[in-house]
Order: sequence, then structure tokens, then C-alpha cells
Amino acid sequence: MYLRIATLLFALHCLLTGCNANDCRRMPGALMQIDAYDGKVVGAALDNTIWKLEGSSWTRLPGRLKHISVGPAGLWGVNSGKRIYKWGSTNWVQVSGALEQIDAGGDGFVSGANHHDTPYCGVTKPNRVNWVRLDGKLKYYSCGPYSCWGVNKQDRIYVRKGVTSTLCQGDGWQHIEGSLSMIEVADDGSVYGVNSVGNVYRRDSTSNCTPEGTGWTKIPIFEGNVKHVSYDSGHLWIILKNDAIYDCPV
Repeated sequence: MYLRIATLLFALHCLLTGCNANDCRRMPGALMQIDAYDGKVVGAALDNTIWKLEGSSWTRLPGRLKHISVGPAGLWGVNSGKRIYKWGSTNWVQVSGALEQIDAGGDGFVSGANHHDTPYCGVTKPNRVNWVRLDGKLKYYSCGPYSCWGVNKQDRIYVRKGVTSTLCQGDGWQHIEGSLSMIEVADDGSVYGVNSVGNVYRRDSTSNCTPEGTGWTKIPIFEGNVKHVSYDSGHLWIILKNDAIYDCPV
């Protein structure tokens, strides 16, 4: 009942404030993955070329990565060989470790999952990371200012609370109801995800006091066609299943 009411309220909000697909802006290019933070938007294409949004057009960055992330920890990425890189002042610098997916949203730390679905987090040092192996299995792991969220191969959702810049492993896992194939935490603690059907959901009422939130609201944008999302400062960046890019106000 709560989810049904919340969905109807959000749909009404969209009609009144302009967060429906008709108000989304189609961006040039095509990406398979996108990430946004503090007005910065980056993404990786199917051929592993990497791009940064400059105004309304994309500028290619050097190198090739299959997953790229920008956040408080800086600009990070992993390539097809599972090698991890951090952007320095003018180029990429390889750091220790091996991951399939990486996230730079933590406050002073990075996180991600390797090819065995093992989640890691690590406090960053110059040209290296002190990696901490976490228990459990996750295919996708993303962190924000006070919590980290992940999904496993069965699309089950988990949150890890009590994370800090010096204790990135937090307090252990809490299972969250629902099912998602990918999930992203923004720098303000907002949590968005996409399910296996291609629908977008937002976690309601997340805060420092209640990092787990209270429920999921389905966002009625490009239903059944979304594969990746990232949220930043009122903008929901969406990648469709055909790699089309959209900037949607929410």
C-alpha cells in the first residue's frame, strides 16, 4: 500500500514539476555507463572509450575503461583487465588491486566489487589504496556520505551503515526489501537503482539518522528501457538499453 501511494504521489509530482520523460534532455553520443558528482559527468562507451561532459558535448579522455566513477574520492576507473586507475593531474595512474566495478562516492575512500563478486572498500593514499575485503557477495557496490549500498547476482539489495572516511567497512549488512540489478548512491545520500526489467526506483527518506530509508518509489521515466542511472543535484542521468543518454530533472 505504501509503495503504491508513494508511486502515485511521485507521478503527480512529476506532472507538476517536470520530471517526466518529455522533459528529459536527449544528450549526444552513446554510453553504456555513466556517473555524476558536483556538476561533473563522466561515462564509458561500449568500446571502452571514456568521456567527460563539457557543456552540452562530450570530450574524450585518454585511455580505455569499462567502468568510470567520479566523486569525493576523485576520478577512478577500471579497464577490461580489471586494473584500477586514478586520474592524476594530467593522466591515469595505476593503483593496487583488481576490480570489475568501482565507485568514488565515499568520503575519502573508494569501493567496488571484483570478478568473484567480492566487495571491497579502501582508504585512498597517494598512488595506492589500503583495500579492506568485506564479507558477502555483491556484483555492484556504491557508497555515499554515510552508507554504502550493493546488489548481488540474485538482485537482492543490501545496505552497509556507519561508514566513515577512516572506517569504510561500516557496521555490517542489512538486507533491504526489493530487487535491483544496479544501484547508485549520490553525494547527498540519495539512492537510485534500476531493476532487471529496466525500471528506475528511488529510495525514500534516506538520511544520516536512517540510512536505510523507508521504502522504494518507482520513477515513471522510460519504463522498461533503462539500464544505468546516476543522480547529482537534481539531475537524474539515464542510460537506456540502446545506450542513449538522457538528463532528466527530478
